[in-house]
Amino acid sequence: MNKQELALADTRTQIAAAMFKPVPGGYVFCEPYRLPFTQSPHYLVNEAQKDQILATIVPKRPILWQVTLWSAICVMAAVAGIAFWPYTRHGDTTLTDMIGMIVLTFVLVLVAFVLLRWRTLRGLRPLLASLPTTDLRITRSDAQRQVTDAMSTRQLILVVAAAFIACSSFLINAIIFLMMGRSVGFLYLAGGLLFGAPAIVYCRRLIDRVGNALPKPPQAHDDTGPN
Repeated sequence: MNKQELALADTRTQIAAAMFKPVPGGYVFCEPYRLPFTQSPHYLVNEAQKDQILATIVPKRPILWQVTLWSAICVMAAVAGIAFWPYTRHGDTTLTDMIGMIVLTFVLVLVAFVLLRWRTLRGLRPLLASLPTTDLRITRSDAQRQVTDAMSTRQLILVVAAAFIACSSFLINAIIFLMMGRSVGFLYLAGGLLFGAPAIVYCRRLIDRVGNALPKPPQAHDDTGPN
């Protein structure tokens, strides 16, 4: 396999882990891009139907897709900052400015998410219409555990490192601003906690994986027989 094929296979495996839960006779499939605090329909699918769904969902150029996705989020954050500044005209960014920029960025990301969800489900509707629904569910903890299991150890290390770096950066800025008496430090503190929670979760998964991979010490046998 070349790099493109490996990336496609890797992306396909992780998407499948997040959306499909093995059950006797097939899989439980959950509609992608669930909205927060909502319940998406769940379907029973076989192996062939699973392949059809993945062929529709998985992008043909996964690396380019991920770069485009994260670049779009960065652009949205920049647009929010540029659009919000003319209304405040503050030389230094205040806590109110930061909250306003975050809210505006969230709105832009939410609109993009809804459009992406609509586009994806539009391609899946003809197939989903023929699938039986089920009361079985894939919880968020199930999806997170399955995605983690599908990740390589190297990917898991990178995720843990990135989360801890982001958490540390936010906490350092929080300490600096709070020592300067600026309330914006509380916003950085919230950001540090936001990145800290997944960092701890993925770190525990990494520790468990490394621990399971280590050779187990031989058990001592009791050679003493009855007297």
